[in-house]
Amino acid sequence: MPLCAHASNRNIGLTAEDQIALLKSSAIEIIMLRSNQSFNLEDMSWSCGGGPDFKYCPLVKFQVGLKKLKLHEEEHVLLMAICLLSPGIYPLTVMCAYRPGVQDHAKIEVLQDRLSEVLQAYIRVNHPGGRLLYARMIQKLADLRSLNEEHSKQYRSLSFQPEHSMQLTPLVLEVFGSEVS
Repeated sequence: MPLCAHASNRNIGLTAEDQIALLKSSAIEIIMLRSNQSFNLEDMSWSCGGGPDFKYCPLVKFQVGLKKLKLHEEEHVLLMAICLLSPGIYPLTVMCAYRPGVQDHAKIEVLQDRLSEVLQAYIRVNHPGGRLLYARMIQKLADLRSLNEEHSKQYRSLSFQPEHSMQLTPLVLEVFGSEVS
């Protein structure tokens, strides 16, 4: 995917603080999106594990819905990039809350708009007749934000259980900050 390789070599003009804030606040969402590529619809599990116990959890429902869109790898990558560059407002104004710590919302929205245009163009070329695909993908980002909020609530609840709070890794503490300490 030459476009992504080219984009990764460019200075996107975001401050280090905004880059860190975006990475920290989107990490779980990106992981959930990325894991869709190894999700198997037949047995509703991931190739790395996770079988019958998870069949009806919201994450599996999300994975099934995303998998049924039959996205190309390029679309997965663009969706992850749009998610990463979300100051909190997804295209089509699906979301409204800003990501914590982000300062230059306008610049990030411009970058995200460019990626959204690339995704829409890719869909027009590679999915003739798929005029609703973009809207469905954006809806999946809204679903993803809900999953992330629920995931964050579960981690925050660990802070109130002394037997679990000491087991949190430094990475979890960094991503969720003082919310789980």
